[in-house]
Amino acid sequence: MKHFNQHAIPLYKQIQEYIMQQITSNAWKAGEKIPTEIDIAVQFKVSRMTVNKAISLLSEQGILFRVAGKGTFVKHHQAEMPLTTIVDLSQEIQQRGSTYSSKVLAQKQLIPAEDIAWHLGVKTGTKVSYVEILHLENNFPTMLERRYVNPLHAPDFITQDFQKITPTAYLLKHFPLSEIEQYIEAINALPEWESILNIPPQTACLQMFRRTWSNNILISYTCLVAVGSRYKLHSRYTPYE
Repeated sequence: MKHFNQHAIPLYKQIQEYIMQQITSNAWKAGEKIPTEIDIAVQFKVSRMTVNKAISLLSEQGILFRVAGKGTFVKHHQAEMPLTTIVDLSQEIQQRGSTYSSKVLAQKQLIPAEDIAWHLGVKTGTKVSYVEILHLENNFPTMLERRYVNPLHAPDFITQDFQKITPTAYLLKHFPLSEIEQYIEAINALPEWESILNIPPQTACLQMFRRTWSNNILISYTCLVAVGSRYKLHSRYTPYE
């Protein structure tokens, strides 16, 4: 058991240093829940108030974040959401040194709402392929994907094992992009997102709507939802001379 020096720097700062060591050494990964204040206090024989002060300061600095009724977690570094290209999320997460995984929440053919049919360029009442996937970084929910694909142009899409390949990776491989349309809005979390993304009510989110074409054929219409504090938008444009 580690004991802190009672006569050196303040105990709460020593607790802060310990927590930072755990994070920087990757012992506590982004998105993981850290031990409770009581557990840390007992482990190092300090008061819970001391631990609370250390955690509160680290939360204010954006290193930790608290979820009411669930505990304190290591905050993700803000990932960039590109505006002018498409990146496979699994590769993006792995390039950050994190572990990617996913949960397939739905995979089926359905008749979409009229507005979605319009966005996908199909007639109302037409069946389309639909997947709903939760993407995770170090087992922590990072993005919710709801994707509609025209089965006339991508008939094998719905039969893929999306635990092994992401929808984005599959489509980029088989349907090279010729055009992208994207728009993004800031929105408070809808009730159905809260349990899926493990977030408190009314959490600020980014919602991206995306349409993609291959060889000038409209292939997919997608809605992506990410927690606002975990992502930032990025764009770089070089005009032709």
